Amino acid sequence: MRVLAIYFTLLYFSGFSQLENANWHFGNRCGLNFQNTAPIVVNSSINCSWSSTSISDSLGNLLFYVREGDLVYNKNHDTLANGQSIGFLGGAASFVIIRKSGTQYYIINNNEYYYNQPQPFPPMINYALVDMSLAAGLGSVIAMNQPITAPSVPMVSKVAATKHCNDKDHWLMCHVGGFPGSIQYRAYLVSSIGISTVPVISTVGSIQYQSNAVYGYPGQHKFSPNCRKFAACMPDRTVELYDFNPATGQLSNVIKLDSLTVPTSTSVITEQSTRSLEFSPDGSKLYVSYVNQHPLVCQFDLSLSTASAIAASKTAIDTQTLGPTGLFRLQLAPNGKIYVANGNLYTLGAINFPNSPGLSCNYQPIAVYIGTTATAPHNAYVTGGCLPSFMTYNLEKKPVLPSPSGIVCGVVNFLLPTLYPLAGYSVSSYYWNFNDPLSGANTSTLSNPSHTFSANGTYTVKLALNYYPCGTDTLKQVVTITGLPVVSVTGKTTICKGESTVLNFSGANGYTLNTTAIPQNTAQVQPTITTVYTVTAKDNSSGCSSLKTLTVNVLPCVGLRENNLLGGLKLYPNPNSGVFTFITPEACEVKIHNSLGQEVYRASLSLGVSVLDISREAKGLYLLEWNTKEAKGQFKILFE
Repeated sequence: MRVLAIYFTLLYFSGFSQLENANWHFGNRCGLNFQNTAPIVVNSSINCSWSSTSISDSLGNLLFYVREGDLVYNKNHDTLANGQSIGFLGGAASFVIIRKSGTQYYIINNNEYYYNQPQPFPPMINYALVDMSLAAGLGSVIAMNQPITAPSVPMVSKVAATKHCNDKDHWLMCHVGGFPGSIQYRAYLVSSIGISTVPVISTVGSIQYQSNAVYGYPGQHKFSPNCRKFAACMPDRTVELYDFNPATGQLSNVIKLDSLTVPTSTSVITEQSTRSLEFSPDGSKLYVSYVNQHPLVCQFDLSLSTASAIAASKTAIDTQTLGPTGLFRLQLAPNGKIYVANGNLYTLGAINFPNSPGLSCNYQPIAVYIGTTATAPHNAYVTGGCLPSFMTYNLEKKPVLPSPSGIVCGVVNFLLPTLYPLAGYSVSSYYWNFNDPLSGANTSTLSNPSHTFSANGTYTVKLALNYYPCGTDTLKQVVTITGLPVVSVTGKTTICKGESTVLNFSGANGYTLNTTAIPQNTAQVQPTITTVYTVTAKDNSSGCSSLKTLTVNVLPCVGLRENNLLGGLKLYPNPNSGVFTFITPEACEVKIHNSLGQEVYRASLSLGVSVLDISREAKGLYLLEWNTKEAKGQFKILFE
């Protein structure tokens, strides 16, 4: 049996086309632009802080950026109108930008100086609102210090946000702090209407606390790019992984990936701590940065099948150890790499292939040169090992369909992409569409279906993955099938009612018309109405078959005349192929209309023989009207 050629092309390119995170302004006047694959150093930033964030449009053009939660700068690096002191100073992971709707954006800020405020303590998490339609497109702050949390409710100084299941709204995740601490997460719904002040509460995970005797709370919260996982890192080298339900805002099923067996300190700022974390684009890996006598960056493999296996997969990516100071941040970029602020003043490290396991992720300690005092007049350097904070749901690398093998006679055995349940890819159902309706079995809900393609050609195959608890990914492949027999059918396919037509088949060894075998490659049919026939053609040498449909159109043809003399006029042949001869003994005006009454031809003919051509029109029944000085009349014309 002959194996057929099949070619697969991924229509869904798992790249990073949304560039809302394209502009980074961080540290002391550090700037990077990711509109292209490689980051370009920007020398115009006036940011000067250990924490920042920014927002760009979908093409990667900077809209505005925020410095340590209290100053907002436009794309020209000037302060927005009302953009000074929009809120209290925040910590390294204490604010995020979320689009409200249209040209308006929320800047959400966690007040890290909560305990320094006069009692009663004010709301700790607040927001400002920016409208980019104002100030000739440079934007203005139209509201500030708007409360989200209630007064006198302490929160740890780190926030995170991700997309809602409905793909319109967002969730803002916070954690109740205070002393001696809490295990309560609070998720606030963020929508175009506003930010709900009634949170969804999840009581889960380790105690997180914040004392009025300290400044800051080590660690970070992060959502995975697929929005279905959440991670937290905190003192005592604690790393926790949670399931997140983007429909309800609920956290559950905590897995403790790392922690000191015996905590070294009861202080909130401990010398042995985790500082930052980041997910790989496909969600299969989690990276964590540590401080003090511990490898700087480690990887956990979330593609493994058990919690214990994930915890045991901890692999040191950067083996250097550092003291307790610094932030040592990790941040996923639009080019699919994770950048590392690893304590160097003028450079950043990079994890070049973060979806790859272990050392194959290719950590590069010095990957981007920010500049030095000699090469950068603006004196750019990374402050405290800090990078900007972003949501990363727009940077997800979708699963890809694997190429099938062993293709024979148009039969393709499709396989699911690699899906990692513990990375959030729990699929509730599958729906395949093979874009091959002639096959009679064009869809399937099986996980790994087999499909026999009906004929040679190019097909766009789609797989809809319906995730639990919400969300759908539609993956596409272009499949080109060759090597099946190519059947050709000749004969009249437009007839008058009561007539028959002889169909001739070629290109294969055996044929079936609908369910009737065809002897000697010829079949005579006499349908009474327009009928669609399916031809099955088989190649005996390969044993492969293909399908083809043809339609025999049946027309009433009442009043049809051929070679009739009428007032000295003659028209032939009739039926015809759209080209026919018209003979008139005198000058004549001619109009031709289709079956809808639309005029498709008009001409003034001299006496004698004229050849008329309507072959560019659709096959069917037409009406020719003629008009001479002496008479007028009509002919029905059958174009087949």
